[in-house]
Amino acid sequence: MVHSARIRSGDPMRLAAALTLVTSVLAVLSVGPSTAAEADETGRLMLVLDSSGSMKEKAAGGQTKIAAAKDALGRVIGALPAEQEVGLRVYGAKVFERGDAGACTDSQRVVDLGTDNRDQLRKAVSAYKPYGETPIGYALQQAGKDLGGEGQRTIVLVSDGEPTCDPDPCKVAAQLSDQGIDLKIDVIGLDVKGSARSQLRCIAEKGNGTYTDARDADSLAEQLTVAQTRATRPFDLTGTPIEGTPAPGSAPLITTGQYLDTIPLDGSLFYRLERTAPGSTFHAGVTFKGVTGSSGNAVNLQLFADLEGVRCGSGLAFDNSVGEKTPLIFATTSSWKSQADDPCNVQKDLYLEVKPGFSQNEIAGQPIEVVLYEEPPLKDTSGRGLATASPPTPWRTLEPTTPETVVPGSSIANAPVVSDGTYQGDLNPGESQVYAIPVGWGQDVQAQLDADLNPAVLKAAAVGSDIEVHFIGPVHDDSAVSFFAKEPEDWTAGALGNLRDGTQRFRTGAQTQPIAYLNRAANSPAVKGASVAGLRYVEVTFNVRGNEANLPYRLTLKTNGTDGDGAPTYADVKGLEAPAADSPLVVAEPAAGPEKATKAARSADSSSKDGGFPWLPVGIGAAVLVAVVAAAAVTITRRAGRDRAR
Repeated sequence: MVHSARIRSGDPMRLAAALTLVTSVLAVLSVGPSTAAEADETGRLMLVLDSSGSMKEKAAGGQTKIAAAKDALGRVIGALPAEQEVGLRVYGAKVFERGDAGACTDSQRVVDLGTDNRDQLRKAVSAYKPYGETPIGYALQQAGKDLGGEGQRTIVLVSDGEPTCDPDPCKVAAQLSDQGIDLKIDVIGLDVKGSARSQLRCIAEKGNGTYTDARDADSLAEQLTVAQTRATRPFDLTGTPIEGTPAPGSAPLITTGQYLDTIPLDGSLFYRLERTAPGSTFHAGVTFKGVTGSSGNAVNLQLFADLEGVRCGSGLAFDNSVGEKTPLIFATTSSWKSQADDPCNVQKDLYLEVKPGFSQNEIAGQPIEVVLYEEPPLKDTSGRGLATASPPTPWRTLEPTTPETVVPGSSIANAPVVSDGTYQGDLNPGESQVYAIPVGWGQDVQAQLDADLNPAVLKAAAVGSDIEVHFIGPVHDDSAVSFFAKEPEDWTAGALGNLRDGTQRFRTGAQTQPIAYLNRAANSPAVKGASVAGLRYVEVTFNVRGNEANLPYRLTLKTNGTDGDGAPTYADVKGLEAPAADSPLVVAEPAAGPEKATKAARSADSSSKDGGFPWLPVGIGAAVLVAVVAAAAVTITRRAGRDRAR
């Protein structure tokens, strides 16, 4: 059974191309509500500031760039949390010309990392003067050393120009990102354009960070505040480090929580699940990032009741990233069966297999989140009296309210929890932003995105471009209503690449299925995904050519129904938590230390002496093809949304 398959929307030409292939940080000042998953420790942050001669020039606000930087930094330092470790490094501050000795190694750590250094930071900023060259690559190398080799680490680079020295900062950023997923480089361009902007964007992309523009002191202060806030949150993919095994007999035990593993070059990853009480239900999911421009990346999930290969459930995470840079790809499965005495409901040990498939070599060595939630058994295991789900609330156009500002997440792990209302933001090409909203029993939620397409966006739009909104469930499942052939009349018609001047307004949206326990018995994967209460994650994605276009948007959220309608009664089992509207169900504990991709060359011998399954395999290639064909009908008419096989 295909549990979650996605293909990009657009027009019939785009669909044909897809079938042929198969066969910024948000600029806001306020921090916003708490995240769905907070880090145990505050991440370390090293500010790297441009002190080159070009900082004497005027910025858009009329101040010189150096004055704008001092103004912004002064505000941000005054608002730093007491527990935040921050340091400051500058470059181009001592050697005047490139031909002078030491010009390309002209970078100094002027304030050491610490929590009690705010006065030092203020003094350093006051003494900050524009002077020399722009050795960005060397400064980044040194900042990486400043931060050390373990824990969550962020470099925030503020620059107004192109590098003038070797090494190439894009290559340095890529080398630093190889230290592990817990180090990233965010970049703020201060009134930059053209090739300088492209270079800075490259640094952010290679450093697994985000690029944003700032034009004056106010916008720079906003971007620095956002960068500091993000540095305290878990990064995009996170969890307790774990190493799945290539065969089930020696698989590590996982319990309710979120784990971080590495996609192998060959074979599968196995994990053992130990049931807390008979009748409990395991919900398992995965999330990983696709490879830019790939014709398709896939991971198959299977749950087994024993070492003999009795299968309880399966799911498929598939996506092509043609027209998208790094899509989040996710899927889920569960152990639930309708018969109370089924082995999948009562067996003590179960086994989860995570098997990469289509284009496995493209994603080998990349991190993958594995999540598990053990749902308590029902008090009455017969299931008598359980309410059936209501049909989705008919779509009604949402009227945006006065926009609020929060810092969105870049994935499920760092999404802020929000409530009904309107939120303003902006997206850079290829960027995804994520919000979390509580959804209880008997409820569904609508999301509507409104945007004014500026000339830069229209110019960048091409075949395959889109603006998407969709929902991800608490165990990384799909629970969206299909609007196939019945999209609201006020949603924007036609592919984004076909819109031109005069068609500036854009609207699209998404909606979840109402939450009901018996949804897990449905045939539709999207309905199955609405079988437990808990946080739903709204992902907004912007895909156009190049790196120059920026899309401001307004996201309006509306919850329908009354929390608690049709809620099941669970048995009281120590150690198991019943699902609730505001529960993430799984909590991401950040990885401790740099997790290297060490298992890419792991053996694929699933018949080793520690226990192998007499497989009844589902061909991953065939499954992907089925997923794409099933998604095709949805893709033909859907303009902006991640369509899935239903």
